[in-house]
Amino acid sequence: MSKSIKKNYLLNLVNSGTQFLFPLISFPYVSRIMMADGIGQVNFYSSIVQYVILACGLGIPLYGVREVARVRSDRAALQQTTVELLSLHSLMTLLGYVVIGGLCLFVGRIQQNIPLFLIVSMNLFFTTIGCEWFYQGTEDFGYITVRGIIVKTVSLIFLFAFVHSKTQLLLYGLYTVVGAIGGNIFNLIRLRKYVHLREIQWKSLSLFKHLKPSLSVFLFNVVTSVYLQLSTVLLGFIRDDTQVGYYSVGMKLVRIVMMVSSAFGVVMLPRLSNLVAEKRMDEFRTLSPKAFEFMFCLTLPMAVGLTFVSPYLIPIMCGPGYEPAIPVLAITASVIFAIGLSNVLGMQIFYPLGKIGLVNLCTGIGAAVSLLFNLLLIPRLGATGSAIATIAAEMAVTLSMLLIGRNVIPFKLQWSWLADYIIGAILMALALALILRYIHLGDIWMLCILFMTGVLVYAGYLALRNNGFYLEIRDRLMGYLKKGGA
Repeated sequence: MSKSIKKNYLLNLVNSGTQFLFPLISFPYVSRIMMADGIGQVNFYSSIVQYVILACGLGIPLYGVREVARVRSDRAALQQTTVELLSLHSLMTLLGYVVIGGLCLFVGRIQQNIPLFLIVSMNLFFTTIGCEWFYQGTEDFGYITVRGIIVKTVSLIFLFAFVHSKTQLLLYGLYTVVGAIGGNIFNLIRLRKYVHLREIQWKSLSLFKHLKPSLSVFLFNVVTSVYLQLSTVLLGFIRDDTQVGYYSVGMKLVRIVMMVSSAFGVVMLPRLSNLVAEKRMDEFRTLSPKAFEFMFCLTLPMAVGLTFVSPYLIPIMCGPGYEPAIPVLAITASVIFAIGLSNVLGMQIFYPLGKIGLVNLCTGIGAAVSLLFNLLLIPRLGATGSAIATIAAEMAVTLSMLLIGRNVIPFKLQWSWLADYIIGAILMALALALILRYIHLGDIWMLCILFMTGVLVYAGYLALRNNGFYLEIRDRLMGYLKKGGA
């Protein structure tokens, strides 16, 4: 059942590419129709629902990837584990909808638009039935890719066909649910291919044996979600939907760009977990430093580039009226780099090695930093304050992982690896700064010039240095071109 990491990465990159492409098509339309306050209200409700999803998940969405990856070669164990996790998750989801009902009854901010909140709460149901952890654990990325393209195409058609004005906020809320995880209903149907109910040993099912190990992952998810969702929730309660909208717009564009790097993480987690489970530690120690260097190489220029293009990207993507989102995007662009490295360290190295306590400690530090900075900055700076809190929290997580976990990391950080990428990014930043100083054209032209210059300077420096990753990518591209011409 072993599959090529490169093939899986390419498949997941195609899937992430569609997640990158479809928002590029839909986001300019939505931002001009719904405006900042409409987007803000939907995202505020979504952030609250995410906490309910988190509580009901008990860490299963991440814990399940590891457990399925460990038993995927044993058909009976795979089926048994899958049914146990799905059953436990379903029971918790029933309790989750009790909480949803209570929020509707007692929280005045939610009572302002209960129908919209209930529509957004459908995320809870779709997340549970989707068993996304199963398909990631079995590395079924071909199916994930095809399903993602089909569902996103249908949801995009729905958006343009039915959402035409700000008064159709409920339909926009439905679009966000279906477009994000509506395809999970197909996951449940396809699960019959792998799980045959007649073969399940129902009497030997042990749902609650997963409770203790998944709760350690749940703790990680809790502290992570504090600083991922807390900014949006606090902005909604302390300020208003418009400030939430400005923050959400900036973070949305950051997440779109981040999808390229996250595709690699989705592929690597089940593979590294499987290597540890099969005690192939030599392969683990060989693969993990490559994952770190790849992420460093990829995310550093992405963060630098997004910072410089933010004054032009926001007007192009969102239209007039979103100027306060520009500093949000410029500040949070560095999140791409920080999250990229912390994901490699935490989710692809510490987590497969069973060091979840270490991950919890580091993410707890990030959560504390987020809470402190948000409370101090939101009242005065609004969305910009939340942006500062977000990047402070992410940098705190990454630095604490490097320092506290230095004895666990199965390789030594040799700055000679990373010097090429740091110098290349500095040269790229200098080139982009000179363009901003001396060239003044329209937004689209500036965006194109900045993008092309950044790519050429960064890649050109790596080429001059004969950087290993650059040479490997170049050789592979040349190989594909030769095959295509043959």
